[in-house]
Amino acid sequence: MGLVDRAGPGIEEQADRVAEAACELADAAAGSGWSAAADDVLVAIDTLSAALAQIGPDVGEALAAVTAATTKARLRLGLPADTGQEPDRAATPPGVPGPRTGAGPAARPRPRCAGRLRPAFAVSR
Repeated sequence: MGLVDRAGPGIEEQADRVAEAACELADAAAGSGWSAAADDVLVAIDTLSAALAQIGPDVGEALAAVTAATTKARLRLGLPADTGQEPDRAATPPGVPGPRTGAGPAARPRPRCAGRLRPAFAVSR
């Protein structure tokens, strides 16, 4: 598909807001550290990567490394990942709210779009 001359209505503005929000989040977290909010950030990274992968197979192939990296980060942070491997639960401090799993008392719901897009590595030629 490739890039187009003009994105759909509101896309450029939304992308700009996402970039600004990412900068604000990075600045805020720099002084206070992370909690289970790290899972939210990893979901956002995966979602944005999957959205960009729709540009075309070559872009999806290039972004497969992003999906691999977020999966590895989830495992190292003790968060669930769809790998069949168990996360490192010792990495999750007691009292930290649960990740967005959709099950259990500590779980929080996933964003509306999570799971709707295929991961970057799933884009086929």
